Amino acid sequence: MPNRMIYSIGVVLILLIEIAIAIGTKSGTFVRDNLGDLFVIILIYCFLRAAFGLAAPLASGLAIAAGFVAELLQYLHLAQVLGLEQGSLLYILIGNTPSSADLAMYLIGGVIALVIDRSIIMPLFMRPR
Repeated sequence: MPNRMIYSIGVVLILLIEIAIAIGTKSGTFVRDNLGDLFVIILIYCFLRAAFGLAAPLASGLAIAAGFVAELLQYLHLAQVLGLEQGSLLYILIGNTPSSADLAMYLIGGVIALVIDRSIIMPLFMRPR
């Protein structure tokens, strides 16, 4: 299997998990508020590896940084500043409630993505060059 294909499959699978979490869980639950954040960083990691072929540590760092930027934008109330309608897709994507727990989930998600990639995905699917 080509190297980037496995990450593309990961993007699709994790996106389906994220959709299931969004549809099937209520806000305020551990699954939605914490695991959703963890999985979104893994999703970004897989996307970066699939689309750009970034090295694993760089993809992990950028995915974590993206999460931190999202929290900063929430802290700055960007959704309200832009006048986005509450409940709109962009409002939901940006978010509106910064949380230190989210930052922890972003770090954990980035580390999990890197560890799984290096310990399972690379040994099983990557051809030596």
